[in-house]
Formats: sequence, C-alpha cells, structure tokens
Amino acid sequence: MFLIVLSLFGSPMLASASRGKLAEADVTIEVLHRPFICHRKSKYGDMLLVHHDGYFENGTMFYSSRRQSEQAMWFTLGIREAIKGWDLGLQDMCSGEKRKLVIPPVLAYGEEGKGNETSFVFCLQCMLLDTISLSK
Repeated sequence: MFLIVLSLFGSPMLASASRGKLAEADVTIEVLHRPFICHRKSKYGDMLLVHHDGYFENGTMFYSSRRQSEQAMWFTLGIREAIKGWDLGLQDMCSGEKRKLVIPPVLAYGEEGKGNETSFVFCLQCMLLDTISLSK
C-alpha cells in the first residue's frame, strides 16, 4: 500500500523537480583548418582578430568581413563583445585556425535582436591571438 501511495505522489514531485532550468543550447563546432604549429590556444580574456562569414540556416549569406571590404574584427573572448555563441565556440582556438560554428538562436541574436528564430552558421578564421596584460 505504501508503495502505491509513494508512486502516486512521488511521480508528480519527481516530474516537477526535473522541470527546472532547461539545458543551455550547444554550439556545434567543426574545425576546417588547424595549423601544424600552435604556440598558444585562445582562452577567456584573450583578444582575437577574426575574419568571419555569416549565413542563415538556409545557406544565405548575410555578412562577410572579406567581401564587404571590411577589416577583420577584434574582440575580447568571453565578455560578450560578440554573440555568446562566439564566446563558446572560439575557445581553445589557434592563430590561423578556421572553424565553422552552428549557433542556435538563443546563443546568437535570440529574443533581443534580429527577430530570427533559426540557427546561424559562421565560418571564422582567427588571424591573430593576443593576451591582454592587466599589470603595469
């Protein structure tokens, strides 16, 4: 009898306990080119100089730093100077490395911008990797 009562009341409690925070979406990372020699890999707080091409999930390009005669972009990894998917997908990257990132909307522009509910695909090349020195 006790087991029946426990199973009747225990199931909703277990179900409500598992309804906590949803797991964060993941960035899919594909390394397109890795240099033969890598002196140092990127980590949070590093400054990266990257060229990037951005595509919608259907393959339509919406931006290219190379094709629009723009320069590569400097940003600091891990402090949300770029979209969160970049902060996650560009960790442990070598200078000269090329990656393809598939970023879900919640880690890209999400609810706060662009109004797009599809994933974004970025092809990025790390041109330079620099450490910020906070000591004088």
